[in-house]
Amino acid sequence: MVTRAHDVSAESVLSLKPTLVVAEGTTGPAEAIAQIRDAGVPLVVVKPATSLSDVGTRIDAVAAALGVPDSGAALRTRTQERIDAVRKAVPARAEKPRVAFLYVRGSAAVYLLGGAGSGASSLLEAAGAVDAGKESGLVKDFTPITSEALAKAAPDAILVMSKGLASVGGVDGLVGIPGVAETPAGADRRVVTVDDGVLLNYGPRTDLVLRSLVDQLYGKKK
Repeated sequence: MVTRAHDVSAESVLSLKPTLVVAEGTTGPAEAIAQIRDAGVPLVVVKPATSLSDVGTRIDAVAAALGVPDSGAALRTRTQERIDAVRKAVPARAEKPRVAFLYVRGSAAVYLLGGAGSGASSLLEAAGAVDAGKESGLVKDFTPITSEALAKAAPDAILVMSKGLASVGGVDGLVGIPGVAETPAGADRRVVTVDDGVLLNYGPRTDLVLRSLVDQLYGKKK
């Protein structure tokens, strides 16, 4: 395993014999990053992406690091066109669905409600939804889940990462978290899932993430 959450294993990275390493600014620990640099491997650090507006910038940064700026520009254009196409296909609705992004890790007893800084707002808004946590006044990235916070957010649907949902025992476990069952989303068992590795990646596969959100929000309920 090369990484665990935002922590990287320098030994695992170096065992792959890379000629270039690209990492986010949030990657650590600092000792591991220093170890990679000390081994003489070129390391490029890119800023974390938090919204759709960061997709093109991230593609440009990686393409520049790889020495293929023209290919990066072409990929940036294709990716933006695909994102635009998905956004145009979002059904027009008089009342937008309220979606709460929950970060849950049952094995570590971590249960958090996303706010304005979670990174999910841009995707939810592009999918024609309201970020319930942000709209309820949560300005930070995450806050511990409480019955009061969930009641104020009042989500119609809950967005979780696939592994997070599995870690709490699926939908049954999710609605068992205090306060979830009392929300409209919990009562309807309306849960939207996206793979952990792509949900907040904001890269060339962002259009697929956005399409999945749109399909799950406006298609058949699971």
